[in-house]
Amino acid sequence: MSNTSPGKRKGVQTSQHRFGKTQVPLALGMTFVWMLLFNGFQWRQESLGLFVLGFLVSITIIVMFPMPPITPGFRLRPLQAVWMVSHISWQMILAGIQVSIQIFRRETVKSSVIKMSLRTDSDLMLVCTAIATTVIPGSVVIEVAPEEHVLFVHFLGAKDKAKVEEAREGIFMLEERIVRALGTGKNVADLNAALATDRKEPV
Repeated sequence: MSNTSPGKRKGVQTSQHRFGKTQVPLALGMTFVWMLLFNGFQWRQESLGLFVLGFLVSITIIVMFPMPPITPGFRLRPLQAVWMVSHISWQMILAGIQVSIQIFRRETVKSSVIKMSLRTDSDLMLVCTAIATTVIPGSVVIEVAPEEHVLFVHFLGAKDKAKVEEAREGIFMLEERIVRALGTGKNVADLNAALATDRKEPV
């Protein structure tokens, strides 16, 4: 004879149901942001502990505050994911050096706000691109127009047309790496179609 009350059994079943809906890719994405915030990718004794703690915090947030499943979600391609992480890491290092140089020069640094129309209609790719853009030093997403899939990005040091175009190409490359690593087949097809159209346009 079980002494477990119906209310307690219902609570356990609810927790199991929520845990069963936990989206591991989402939890890993949140853990990635956690590691960036706490500089966890710089190897030190507590790096592994930071990763485990970040993953547990991510799981807890997802379980305690369940959201509707993300559809169609991510389509992880391991090789492309390696290229994506390498690209973002290199851009973070390079941008960090450039921002440091601008600071030590003690000169007036001009900046620009650039409107970026992304090449896929995926809200998930929009969010991922916005997060990756913001974690790179010198660039901050200040507004998002999800209906038009547009980002408004503040770029430090974009003082002329050439620098603005350089910054724009950097965001497009970032979007491409993310879509090829995490996007659905439709996202990749939309990206390829946009790239093909760009190549056909007269210079």
